[in-house]
Amino acid sequence: MHPCLVVRHAAAEHAASPGLDAERELSAEGAATLARVAAGLAAAAPAPALSLTSPYARARQTAAAVAAAFGGVEVTEEPTLAAGGTPADILAALVAHCRGDAGGIAVIGHEPDLGRFASYGLAGTSRSFLSLRKGGACLLEFPALPRAGNAPLVWALDPEHLEALGARARRRDDATA
Repeated sequence: MHPCLVVRHAAAEHAASPGLDAERELSAEGAATLARVAAGLAAAAPAPALSLTSPYARARQTAAAVAAAFGGVEVTEEPTLAAGGTPADILAALVAHCRGDAGGIAVIGHEPDLGRFASYGLAGTSRSFLSLRKGGACLLEFPALPRAGNAPLVWALDPEHLEALGARARRRDDATA
C-alpha cells in the first residue's frame, strides 16, 4: 500500500514584496490555521515517510509545518508541483520517490493542480472533480505502485474539519497526561 496525503498550501499573502508569485509566503492567519490543521492531519493520516512539495514559498512553509506535526518527515522540493504541473507529471514524480513499502508520501502544492492529480489517481481522468480549499487535504491509498485510476479515496477534509480533529486529539492527549 502507498498512502498519498495530498495537501493544499494554507492561506498566503496577497502579494510578495518583489511581486513574484512563487515568493508569496503564508499570511499570519494562514500560518496560525496551518498549525491547527497540521495537528489534525497527524491525527487523521498515517505518517508519511517523505513529503514532496512545490518549490513555492507558501507550499514549502506548509510542508515544513506538516512534517513537524508528524515528528519530522523528510521534505523534498519537487519542481512538478509548482503551479501548472500536470497530473501525469505529478504521478510520475510520486512513482519515482516510492521506496517499496517504506511508507506513504505527502504531496503539497496548489490548486487546481492537486485536484486534477487526485482525480487522475482516483479515476484516471485529468478533468478535476475534486478540489481542495487552502489548508484542505485528502488521503488516497494506492494499492500498489501508483498509477492513474488505481487509488481509492480514503477521505477528503476541509481545513475546519482538520482543525477539529487536531483539537480533539489534543484534548485526548491532555486527558491521558
